[in-house]
Amino acid sequence: MSRPGDEAMSCDAIKQEILANNTAADAFLRKDKRVEAGNTAKTIASAIPYVGILIAASNDLSNEEQVRARALADRNEQLGFLAKQKGCTQ
Repeated sequence: MSRPGDEAMSCDAIKQEILANNTAADAFLRKDKRVEAGNTAKTIASAIPYVGILIAASNDLSNEEQVRARALADRNEQLGFLAKQKGCTQ
């Protein structure tokens, strides 16, 4: 995904944004894994009569972290394409 002003970015700025995006995406994916692990435990605990319904209802069903990580990966693809067009070296 491109943004206004991308064409004016220097090679160093592109490289720095890619690195920052990779760091943020890794954090989102780690958080997503923790949410999945928590949901698994809640699903198992939901088998407890009466209380299990309340536990099951507390599952985090969003994929927010996955969506954010994917958006950063898409952004990095665009930045990589821009870097290649500008002849930047990795």
